[in-house]
Amino acid sequence: MRKEGFTLVEALVVVTVMGILSGIGVASLRGAIANSRIKDAAINVTAFMERAANTATRMNTTLCVKVESDNRTLKAYKGECTGSEDEVVEQMSMDPPNKFLPSSEGTCPDDVNRYAQNKVELVPKIGVSPIPEGCFMVRYGGADRLMASVKVQTKFSMSYKLSYNSGSSWETR
Repeated sequence: MRKEGFTLVEALVVVTVMGILSGIGVASLRGAIANSRIKDAAINVTAFMERAANTATRMNTTLCVKVESDNRTLKAYKGECTGSEDEVVEQMSMDPPNKFLPSSEGTCPDDVNRYAQNKVELVPKIGVSPIPEGCFMVRYGGADRLMASVKVQTKFSMSYKLSYNSGSSWETR
C-alpha cells in the first residue's frame, strides 16, 4: 500500500521548527529596530546642534539650547541660558522610547571628560564653532543602547558615538 501526504508527527515537527525560527527572527528584528532608532536619534541631535550653531552665527546672537522637561524635546532659545525662554528659534523632538539622559545618569564618552548636558550656550565666534565641548546623550527605552552627540574642543564640528552595551565601549561615526 502506497502512502500519500504527511503524518501528523511530521507536520508538527515542521510547525515547531518554523515557530522556533520565527521567534529568533523577531528577536533579531527588535534589536535591529532599536539600533536603527538610536542611530537615527544620534544623526538628528547632531544635525540639530550644527543647525543651531549656524543659526547663532548667522543671527550673530547667543542661543541657549535646552532639553525640555519631557526629555524628548530639544529647543534653541534666543539669549543666554540664564535669561527668559521667550523666543524659540529652533526645535526638534524625538519619538518614544528615545529619551535624553539627565546629567546625573550619563557620562560623555572618554574623549570628553564631562557629564551629559541638559543645556548649552551657543556664542557666535568668528572662525570657531559656537558649540562648546560636551555632549548630549540619548537612551533607547530601558535598553543598553546609548548615543552621544559629542563636541570635542579640537574639532570644529560635532560627531556622534553609539554604544550597544550601556556605554562600556563606543563606536565613532
